[in-house]
Amino acid sequence: MSEIARMRSQITADEFFGCYAYATQSGFRTFELSVGEDFWARTKSRWLFGIDYGRTDPRALREIANRAHTEVRIFDGRFVAKQAGFFPRRDFHPKVAMMDNATSGQRGIVLGSGNFSYNGLQRSVEAGSTIIAASKSDFDEHIAPVRSVFEKLWKTACPLQDIVESYEARRTGLIDSRDKTRLTKGSVTGFWIEAGYVTKNRGSDKPGNQIFAPNGFRGFFGLEKGKSGSTLIGEIVFETDTGPNVTKNYRENDNHMEKLTLPMPEDHGFGVYDGKVLVFEPKDKRFFLTAIELGDFELVYGHRLANVRKMTQGRRFGEFI
Repeated sequence: MSEIARMRSQITADEFFGCYAYATQSGFRTFELSVGEDFWARTKSRWLFGIDYGRTDPRALREIANRAHTEVRIFDGRFVAKQAGFFPRRDFHPKVAMMDNATSGQRGIVLGSGNFSYNGLQRSVEAGSTIIAASKSDFDEHIAPVRSVFEKLWKTACPLQDIVESYEARRTGLIDSRDKTRLTKGSVTGFWIEAGYVTKNRGSDKPGNQIFAPNGFRGFFGLEKGKSGSTLIGEIVFETDTGPNVTKNYRENDNHMEKLTLPMPEDHGFGVYDGKVLVFEPKDKRFFLTAIELGDFELVYGHRLANVRKMTQGRRFGEFI
């Protein structure tokens, strides 16, 4: 992400072409926080994503498509959206950002191993290369060969609006089918909730740290309803892999839901909470918190899920054994 931001600033890019194997809500939030919300107003952007194996979150695609001056297409989208498990006939696996300054003619490219997720853009150990063409010969030798390939793929790609509704519906069904929903057998060792879209309660330039939970979620933390006239239900002590333990409030909200305040994500190794699954493991009088991408959650916890439920907004929560 730092290289994308650096190149954009160096060449004052007003055109952006991003090609990524998959996208997550955490990737969208990381990108927007890094480039600033004015990126959408000042930059014409095109986005080419894959939906292979259902890894791409349609909510992230919708967020990008709803921004100004953007166009989103899906590689082989019509075919993949119809396949069982979204199995592709040809994997789409690039991680490329290309930028232009239409006035000066400057062009650059960031090629790397990181996908359009928080981990891929900012947290994980990734490798890549940044090239800024200083002349036409530089462009012809180092950028044009890559650019031409993705321009051809762009022309044959499927517009997002053609498949997003069917993809979203079928992907939800696929995820639900993976749930090992059952009555608890054995001792419950923890519980979890999908964060979904996290409001920017700390301002437009910072990741949010509050989510809404269903009424009664407080019971997982061993809390009871607050006293009459007070919205404060109680306090929760969080432990994380990074940073000191912190104590946060848990409150009732006026929409018949409960508001959970979490540790500052950037101070505890999470970067952003958007689109991730929050995992809570009781530990003495505190709760060990982990925030991981949905795909990783299914791999690690999928066989341990119990009592999975769904909120009216579609977010899931439950326990694991």
